[in-house]
Amino acid sequence: MVGFASMTLLVFKVNQLGDNVVYLPVVQSLVAGHPDWRIVVLTSPVAARLYEVCCPQAELIVFETAVFNGAWRQPWSLMPMAARLRGLKPDACLLGDDQGNVAHLLARLSGAKRCVGPQTPHVKLNFLIPYRVAVSENMSVADHNWTTAMTHFELSGEMPAPDLSAFGSDESGAIVIHAGASREYQRWPMKNFVELANRLAATHKVRWIDQGGETGLSDAVERVKTDTLDELVRAIAGAKVFVGNNSGPMHIASGCGTPGVILIGPSSPRWDPAWHRERFELLREPRLSCQPCDLPTRPVNRCQNMQAPMACLNRWSVDAVHEQVIKLCRPS
Repeated sequence: MVGFASMTLLVFKVNQLGDNVVYLPVVQSLVAGHPDWRIVVLTSPVAARLYEVCCPQAELIVFETAVFNGAWRQPWSLMPMAARLRGLKPDACLLGDDQGNVAHLLARLSGAKRCVGPQTPHVKLNFLIPYRVAVSENMSVADHNWTTAMTHFELSGEMPAPDLSAFGSDESGAIVIHAGASREYQRWPMKNFVELANRLAATHKVRWIDQGGETGLSDAVERVKTDTLDELVRAIAGAKVFVGNNSGPMHIASGCGTPGVILIGPSSPRWDPAWHRERFELLREPRLSCQPCDLPTRPVNRCQNMQAPMACLNRWSVDAVHEQVIKLCRPS
């Protein structure tokens, strides 16, 4: 978009927290590089706080992810959404790597002269986006998003890490464990996480991000409720080591530069930590023929191994994970 001193840009990123953490460098770089542009980010309630704190210059329009993605089933709700976006009189639209058919349709209906996005053949309405950037097999989701924006919106250089410093850090110096993930088949068994936390607490300070309903934790493990995104980011940013599944909190750890031991499970390598990769131990089982079961472009939402369900995660014993965490805790 060479030559635009001022313009209105709509950015579509209505989905999970981790997806938006990975996308944040694009929005932060656009805002920093084009202070005279009006940048409006369409996102989800779970991610809105991320932009409020880390990119307050951007305007936000918030949609529940399920409602947004399902709007095609209810045209009477889709049309007001389109009218609202047309009312902003956008000059351009930019779609994130994993936006679906509704985002593609609304971008085209917005009236923007230039619609930019990824080349994603699995999205039926991808053809509506005239300016598409193909993804190579080995390109991470974060790199694909950066390349798409850089190609058309005057960004340059390598993709930076997201700047999450505005959230602050509690500087606990503890091993922080987050046992959750948005999808069940991406989670190492809870009983394993509990056993790991109890064992680590015998020799290290351990903080457990409370998921609700966990049982069997030792009194030596500090349970931490993170009811807000602010609290979650501060806990992870201040950790000595982060332990968890491939999840939104993992991407926060990656952005903050917090070392981590990650149970990768079924996830495609395209979703590996995008920043400070040398600080992470990724526990992946490459010898499984089904690994990874997630497609490069999207999750499959269930384990594909019928003979040995969850083999990619069950492969890792508490002993093996404990060894990796202790190794990462040792001074380099």
